[in-house]
Amino acid sequence: MKIQLIKATPDQLGTIMDIYIRCKNNLDEQGLLQWDDQYPSRAYFEDENNNGNLYVLMVDGEVAGSATLNEWQSPEWSEILWKHDDEWVIHALFLDPLQQGRGLGTTFMEKCEELAREKGYRSIRLDAYSRNTGANYLYEKMGYEYRGSVHFTSKPGGHQEYRCYEKAVRF
Repeated sequence: MKIQLIKATPDQLGTIMDIYIRCKNNLDEQGLLQWDDQYPSRAYFEDENNNGNLYVLMVDGEVAGSATLNEWQSPEWSEILWKHDDEWVIHALFLDPLQQGRGLGTTFMEKCEELAREKGYRSIRLDAYSRNTGANYLYEKMGYEYRGSVHFTSKPGGHQEYRCYEKAVRF
């Protein structure tokens, strides 16, 4: 199996949206209301692609997932006591539900870490919806340190807590 993390191209946006919608529907069915019509949206993916921040996980030449990788941090994160500087941030990471259960989530994260190191970053930061136990378990299993929680008031009541994680990728 050939697995790569590469910058997305404009012609992949339709596939990225199809996979995102499958992911969102899958999460919604589990009662995990972490995404809505405002974030992430097609306009968000288009903007991030235009800015060179949108990446795709390619498995045997097919898009299997996507993530935005950049230095932007949510204002809510300012209250978190981070441990490392010189960070890269993962946003809107998702893996096609049709590809899940094959260890690709771990591989996806490892590819993000490799790319961060190649680009000279010392750490990775991200947040995860507190009720998404699968995502939180994956991050903790991979050595991401829980640094605190934030609340996004833009999310529905009862679905606002997000756990912030950080991992050093270069010492």
